[in-house]
Amino acid sequence: MTKIAHIEARSVRIPLVRPVMLGTMTIAQRDYVIVRLTLSDGSQGYAYGYDRGLPLFELVVKAAQSYLGESSGDRNRLRKLALGPTPAPRAAMTRGMSLCDIALWDAWCVSIGQPLWRVLGAVRDRVPVMPVIGYGMTPDKAASEGADLAARGFRTIKCMIDGHDFAADKAVIEALAGALPADTRFGIDAHWSWSSIDQALPWCRLAEKLQGVFVEDPFAPTQVHAIAALSSRLDIPIAVGEDVIDLAGIRGLAEAGGILRIDASVSGGITGAIEAIAVARAFDRPVIPHVFAALHAQFALAFDNVRCVEMIMPELGADPIDQFFTAPADIKGGDLIAPESPGIGLALDWERLTPYIIREAILSL
Repeated sequence: MTKIAHIEARSVRIPLVRPVMLGTMTIAQRDYVIVRLTLSDGSQGYAYGYDRGLPLFELVVKAAQSYLGESSGDRNRLRKLALGPTPAPRAAMTRGMSLCDIALWDAWCVSIGQPLWRVLGAVRDRVPVMPVIGYGMTPDKAASEGADLAARGFRTIKCMIDGHDFAADKAVIEALAGALPADTRFGIDAHWSWSSIDQALPWCRLAEKLQGVFVEDPFAPTQVHAIAALSSRLDIPIAVGEDVIDLAGIRGLAEAGGILRIDASVSGGITGAIEAIAVARAFDRPVIPHVFAALHAQFALAFDNVRCVEMIMPELGADPIDQFFTAPADIKGGDLIAPESPGIGLALDWERLTPYIIREAILSL
């Protein structure tokens, strides 16, 4: 069995070509932590995640120390080892371990010459893509972007909303809904904007009235009881879970109802995502993963309760890491086509990313 011979971690800051607005916030750059892991046979695997203002770089480097020199086949043992011997650091270490786990699975799939979705067992060879809109949104922009995406074959569109100005959001949501053909639906993302059910209800009722398919993140995912209570009063599903790091949290949200959002870069890597999808299935809940379409399509191609994959479209420029993929996702007619190349499809042009490095760590045998 091959050994893990080399791990590189980088914190990178990539400027946006055109800054975008999200509510009152201007986004001019994206901070990522990226990982390249090399096996003793030369196979390489990659992973990346959003920094989110956390010490993710340090967490990845610490987790990587548990992986270096170990067998590539011991993926589950290494996940546990990277979390540490005591419970206290595990909530934080899960994020660092997640990226190491993804990179190791990627390298291992490359070493055996198979894409991950085929290793997991395929159920389909293409999966619907859910584009994200909502940056600097106005009613006219929502209508034009929604209509354009529908014309290109996308059948579910997510719109990020402000969540504080109901009149402004109402105008945007109504414009979007009015611009979409009958076979295209929308969901809205409130990104934790509300603190009570009464505060959330006007937006939720509007989405119901306009036949939306979900309301995402009305509250923080730790507010399981509020999520369950709100869900019981609605005829539209609530979508939650992208920031949850453990199976107990996943189970609580799946029990509360709605659509489960998973993110392999947060919740335990490849194995953690597989476990979360299994929990969702046990509760008969659909799954829509959180962005990172190339990564999460691997699960959608292998598990039929993964409804679609979310994608910040490259033309928006709001997720600039996509310009560094050596093999960008193949999108046709609103679907992501199953990649045939070995691995997970996360390979990055490592040299082109060099100018954006903030910090770097190299671990070698």
